[in-house]
Amino acid sequence: MKKPNSPYYNPYYNPYNQPYYSQAQAPAAPYSKQNNRTHLVTGIVAGAAIAYLMSNKKVQQSVTQTGAKAWSAVRGEVEELKEKLEDSQAELEYYRNLHKDAQ
Repeated sequence: MKKPNSPYYNPYYNPYNQPYYSQAQAPAAPYSKQNNRTHLVTGIVAGAAIAYLMSNKKVQQSVTQTGAKAWSAVRGEVEELKEKLEDSQAELEYYRNLHKDAQ
């Protein structure tokens, strides 16, 4: 038997042409073949719920306020990051100049 690390190892090779599952364990149908009516109804309900929520003024205001708060937090963090970067660059320049003068 070949090692699993071998480049020629194929875990799906079946020399005896036997199914890997018994007849009782037949593989499930692919997602696209499973009960399409249930998927259609689920999609319609989900779409209707999203359309209702997006047309609701209170939901729109809430989403807008949450987005504004998130954007303001991101901007604040970016500004803080810029300040830290400038501080570290200034400190690096200080130490470079300090060692230049010593030589």
